[in-house]
Amino acid sequence: MALNPEDDLRSFELRAEAQVQRTLQLRAELEAAEVTVRSPGGEMTVRVNSAGGLADLRFHPESDGLSRDDLARLVLTTSRRAQAKLAERVGELTASMYGAGSDTAAFSRPRWA
Repeated sequence: MALNPEDDLRSFELRAEAQVQRTLQLRAELEAAEVTVRSPGGEMTVRVNSAGGLADLRFHPESDGLSRDDLARLVLTTSRRAQAKLAERVGELTASMYGAGSDTAAFSRPRWA
């Protein structure tokens, strides 16, 4: 069977285009990713955006009896839980797109975890 350079080139182009499309899809999904978490006692709800930054904070009546210090600690703890869930979500997105053992998934682990 003779090798056809044009077929090889076309095959490479198709694989490269497929990779570009997967990357663009992952980028869009990562940019849209956000996580909302409610504190264990229901005192507040936090939402973090795709960068892990606080995007929304809602206090509920259960927070009325908390001191400022307790409230501050709870905001930080709940935000960290939301960020951890976001890191899990990023890992899931990356693994579903490229495979759990891929270089891309390995790259995202230290960055987002």
